[in-house]
Amino acid sequence: MKDVMYWVLLGLAATVALLLMLLAHLVTNSRKRQTLKKLGLPPGSRRTTQQLGALHAFENTNTQLRKSFPKLSDQQREVIARDVLRDRGIIPKKRKPGAHSSTTTGIQKQG
Repeated sequence: MKDVMYWVLLGLAATVALLLMLLAHLVTNSRKRQTLKKLGLPPGSRRTTQQLGALHAFENTNTQLRKSFPKLSDQQREVIARDVLRDRGIIPKKRKPGAHSSTTTGIQKQG
């Protein structure tokens, strides 16, 4: 009886661990898809090296901005991060019409 209970508990533990890893994988993929959408890059299953570079650069820039300017909203940080990446030539210069406007987030561009 003890032997059967051991295997049942071991099976349940393995199932829970597998489900948690699956959930973590789904959340990660969802965040990457959202970030690619924010960057205006195609969310296809195969990403080029350039797209992966842009994705990582956006995440790094966004993290640095979060540390440097903790009171900025997520939307404002994303606008600044996109502008930084555009200035560096990592993402395309052209924007989607109406996709983001610096006046709607309260950030005024000078120049």
